[in-house]
This record gives sequence, structure tokens and C-alpha cells, in this order.
Amino acid sequence: MKRTLMRRDQELLEFEVDLATGSARVIDASPAGVDLLASAGRAESDANEALGKLLRKRCISSLRRDFPRIMASYNARMGIELSLMGHGLSLSDLFWYRTPGSADRWADINFFDNGWDPGFGKAVLSEDYDSLANCSPDVPDVTTSGRIVKAWERNEEGVFLIKAAEHSGGVDIQGVKLASDLCAALFEEECFVPASIVVRHGRLCSASPLMLASSEELINGNQLHAIAGVPEGPLVYGRMAPGQWSDRIQAYAAVGIADASAHVAKMACCSCLALLADFHPGNFGVIRNLETGAMRAAPFFDYDGAFGFPHDARSLSSLCEEPIFAMLMCANRFSYLDSSWDWSWYDPRLLEGFEDHIMEAYAPYNDLPPNFSELIADLFDMQRAYVTRVASARQEALRTNRDKVASTRREA
Repeated sequence: MKRTLMRRDQELLEFEVDLATGSARVIDASPAGVDLLASAGRAESDANEALGKLLRKRCISSLRRDFPRIMASYNARMGIELSLMGHGLSLSDLFWYRTPGSADRWADINFFDNGWDPGFGKAVLSEDYDSLANCSPDVPDVTTSGRIVKAWERNEEGVFLIKAAEHSGGVDIQGVKLASDLCAALFEEECFVPASIVVRHGRLCSASPLMLASSEELINGNQLHAIAGVPEGPLVYGRMAPGQWSDRIQAYAAVGIADASAHVAKMACCSCLALLADFHPGNFGVIRNLETGAMRAAPFFDYDGAFGFPHDARSLSSLCEEPIFAMLMCANRFSYLDSSWDWSWYDPRLLEGFEDHIMEAYAPYNDLPPNFSELIADLFDMQRAYVTRVASARQEALRTNRDKVASTRREA
């Protein structure tokens, strides 16, 4: 299957995909096309490897619970085949695929300015997978990664990513909302993407607005490091290791993010306070304006697994019978903050009473262990004390340094 890789209306390269194996091969590429792949963070020595990495990342995840049913509905074998059934358009970047001989233009087909078949999202969220065969695969969902069942929605208020609850009664969605509330208490609006609780087709979901404009693209953590030329260490059990947070500061600074240290401190702080175990390079990055080349730090945007519901580890709800063990585990997992980072933005007074908010939010869920909400509130309180100690150490060091400078000047 042959396609032209496009970036808006610019032709980058011709390629073909072997649908039996999913492997991709560059047929013809201009130097500018290869350079643009590199600038997107696909800086492989081999153009075929760079292309393959890009195409694989732009596919619906095979880890999704409903992946087999979606594939069966379209008689497809793999995610890349499904994305090639349409234009391969995304709401995260400005790449797409054009079929040979087509005169399609970006203005006519992109999802920022044009609609898409809402039937796909409806079928997925209502679990009516039999109806997918009648829905267009030319939708942003087929290029969206992540394991949670989700769908993109356009309504009168804008474009939103809708994620379905995975736990009984939708209690995990309450954890997402709590993390969003935490960010709202601590940060300015531009520092985080808000999440709200909605019901779609009888199903409890979270809803988050699209954080990109039509001329912008998201460069995730892996791509950011490739562009910045800053090596990144391997993940530990799928998560960022303590030292990698400082590596992020170098990467942000290398691409011109002025407040890199403060931004990383905010992300790490929120991860610690929200008990967010599922934090990896796909959950952060920079947003690049394709017209100006300017970059800004991407806001905090993924709260899945917050406040007691990690996806890839034993849920904290199962540890309610051993709260001391839960606290020890929490302290071990979330003890990576560095007092040398910029903590000038942190004000612990903004978090006063948040533990009560946690208990109130979980109170209606009768199927939780009786002491669940109290345990999560206690863990938050413990983490808040830890964050405050780290931030205070930084602020005290700055005060001491200022006093020394002032004393030296007086003596001079």
C-alpha cells in the first residue's frame, strides 16, 4: 500500500507499507523531507527506521481493551492498516497520508477545521462495536495512542478527548477530576489541561479540551530529547526514574523554554501529590508552532491513575488493610523531588483543606473499602508535607545566599 507522507500541504516522502508485516519503506524522499522527520524527533540514521517509528506512534494502541473488536469491525489486522484506510490525520500533529493521484488539501481534510464521523466515538463509548463497520475510519481516534477506551468529540464548546471509566462506578474518573482540581489550586490556567466528569451513552467519562491550535503540534518527551540532543535514561518499570526529571530540565532548556526548572518542578510536584504512578515520556513535552517555530512547554494533561488508581500496579485500594505499608510504598515511589529546582511558585497555603476535598469526592462510592478515602487523604497529606519540605529547603537556601550577598556588600 503506497502513500505520500504530508505535513500540511508539503510533500515529504513517498512510502509503502507491507500490510502483512506492518513494515514501512521509503520509496522516494527529498532531503527536506528527511530533515523534517528528524526535526519531529525521528532522528534515526536510517530513513526507513525513522518512518516506521513515526507511523507506529500514529496508531490506535493494541493495548486497548477494545482493540480486537475495532480491528475485526474493519477487517484490519493492525493499527497501521486502520490508519491508512483514511488520511492518517491526528489532532496531535500536522502529518497525514495522501493516496497516489489524490488532490486532497490540508484545508479540506484536517480535523482542526473540519468535522469527522461522530459514529465512531459513539460506537466505542456505547460498546456497540457491530455498528463500526458503517462508520468512517477517517477519524482522529485511529491515530490516538493510549490504552484507555476513548473517543474524540466536537461540540459547540470545542474539541474534547473523552475517556471512559475503567473501574466500578467510575471511581477512577473521580481521581482524574481530583488531579485536575489539584492543578487548578496550584497553577495558572496555562499550566494544565482541566478535566471534567461527563456522561456519554450511559457511561461515566472524563472530558479534557484539546490543548493545540490548528498550527501547532505536540512533541512528546522522547521526541523532545531527540530534538534537544539530551540523552534520556531507560524507564524503570515503565516510569520515569528520579534522575530523569533533571534530564527533562536540560531538554526543555535546550529548546528555549525559559522556565524549564519551574515547569519540571510543577509536573513532578503534581505527580507526587496526586500519587500519579503512570507518568512516562508520552505524558509531557513541548508544543511547537509550525508557522513561527516557537516552542512552549506543554501543560500538564494526563491524570489517568491519579489518587489511588494506577493502571500498571496494584491498586492502593487493595492496601487499605495495611495502611502503614501503603504509606511506605507511597514514600518510596514518590520521593524524587530535588530542592535545587525552581520552587518559587509553590505556596503550601493553596492546598489547605484539600484532604477534606478528597474525602468528600470519594464519599458517595459505597463499593470502596470503608477507609479508602481516609487513606488517600492521609497519603496526600504525607506527600504535601514532603513537597513543602523540599520547596522550603530551596527557599531557605536562596534566603541564606541573599543574606550573604547583602552582608558582603555592607562590609565592602
